[in-house]
Amino acid sequence: MCTAPGDDGLRAGPAVREEERTLRAGDGVALREFVAQPATGFRRGAVLIIHDVWGYTDFYKDLARRITGQGHAAVLVDFFGRQGDLPEPMRAPERTGSKPEAVARAMQRAQQLSDERFLADMQTAVDELRARGADRVASWGFCMGGRLAYTAGARVRGLAGTVGYYGFLQAEPGRLSPLQLANEIHIPVLAVFGYPGAPHGFLRYGTTDHKAAIDDALARTFRFFARVLTPPS
Repeated sequence: MCTAPGDDGLRAGPAVREEERTLRAGDGVALREFVAQPATGFRRGAVLIIHDVWGYTDFYKDLARRITGQGHAAVLVDFFGRQGDLPEPMRAPERTGSKPEAVARAMQRAQQLSDERFLADMQTAVDELRARGADRVASWGFCMGGRLAYTAGARVRGLAGTVGYYGFLQAEPGRLSPLQLANEIHIPVLAVFGYPGAPHGFLRYGTTDHKAAIDDALARTFRFFARVLTPPS
């Protein structure tokens, strides 16, 4: 699980422009998406965030705002839009901790999202970003979303690069395994699996206990985005 009990995690100031809007999926379902833009809008590319099992939460909205500080737009899509939200007390494990009931509910919901449905929704999101002016789009996924970021790198058209944080390289039966798809990935990939002394899901923790790990991971990630989202000169 991607968890961080006892801390509020990353905090970022508001983007120059941010909004919650609707992404219309291919099957007609309306999915929420949070869009944060810097002063340059979509001109320096966009990062599409793939959430973990906890879903569409304020933690990832804060991360989107932080991305705009690097000059890129950022979008968080609610890939669990068909399944609905977890109860309010279960939506912020970085503050409340990972209680067994919450973990079970989150995992049960995650099982209802098929890889095929995710990939279709991801393709819709990438296509919409490119239509809105983002010539280059990268993805950034976490835990469950890290595995999905790798699968998107293989199966979603129009991505310039993908980042996976503590994403699984193998999958349970009936799911797509990144290792089996490796030959289909033809875009740059940054994989961050962990740091000595830092737990799984370390990015959800505050900057005190795991500051060195967080700073290094973000520095590597933002350098990666600067490279893949910058058009060749």
